Amino acid sequence: MGSTVKKASEVQLIVLACEAGMGSSLMVANGLKKKVKKAKLGIKVTHSPVHSIPADADVVVTHEGLSARVRETAPPGSPVVTYRVFLNDPAITNLVDTLAAGGDVEGL
Repeated sequence: MGSTVKKASEVQLIVLACEAGMGSSLMVANGLKKKVKKAKLGIKVTHSPVHSIPADADVVVTHEGLSARVRETAPPGSPVVTYRVFLNDPAITNLVDTLAAGGDVEGL
């Protein structure tokens, strides 16, 4: 499977996809919201179960253990960015830094 790329200027919605009821992923979503706000990006961040990712998601963020399932349910053309740890994962910081710099977001 190749990578999917989305231009920063096209990103309006980031969805944090999780297993239903995982409180830890809600912590990740809230941390991502804070980073996006601090970077002054006009991007909405929401939280969604894997099986109901919104069709208008531009980037989907998920734990690496869910990446195969998320790739099956993410909208076509939406990069899937994975993280390993629930607090201060470098992948989340890198995503926000890339968007703030106007770079391309690359994911699964």
